[in-house]
Amino acid sequence: MDAAATNPDRTERGQHRLRLIVLLVLLAAVVGAIAVGVAMGGQNTGFFDGDPPRWVSRLGLVLVLAGVVIEVAAAVWIVGTGRYRSGRQSPLLGLGWSHRRRLDRQVRRDAPEVDEDRALLVETAEQFVKQRYLAVLCSGLLMTSVGQVFVGYAPFHAVTGGLLLAFWVVLIVSILRNARRGEAFLGNHPDFRDR
Repeated sequence: MDAAATNPDRTERGQHRLRLIVLLVLLAAVVGAIAVGVAMGGQNTGFFDGDPPRWVSRLGLVLVLAGVVIEVAAAVWIVGTGRYRSGRQSPLLGLGWSHRRRLDRQVRRDAPEVDEDRALLVETAEQFVKQRYLAVLCSGLLMTSVGQVFVGYAPFHAVTGGLLLAFWVVLIVSILRNARRGEAFLGNHPDFRDR
């Protein structure tokens, strides 16, 4: 067993430090972008202008339209099946943010604390599994973002599209991984449902 697993305060400090580093990097990027913009003095650099070949712009439009179709179909499916309402009666809604994060962490790590309410742990795991459908919606948004890069065909669109692509990929992977962890938690603790 490693030291981080035996000392949760150390793990939380590490996560807090990582968030702070990411925030500082993003802040530095924004300040740097503003500085470059001021230094350029508003010149037309072509950073926002793109002249894509015809096949690239058509591919971009097809990807954007396919992404929108996936998003609309996913939204209709979510509403039609009632999945968007599935969490309205959840007892987790009345909990504080820190308590919900603690429950999430216990389910993801498959390490329930002794004094934790088992019904809340089961509810958290079930929500992880039920929210798998969000990956379909995010994949439509991902496809739309990629299509916009091809339509814009300029450095600005490539940078923003790349950031959006990374965001959607991380979100989809996180949703699917949490669903697998929720299933594993429920499978490893069938006695939690009986109480």
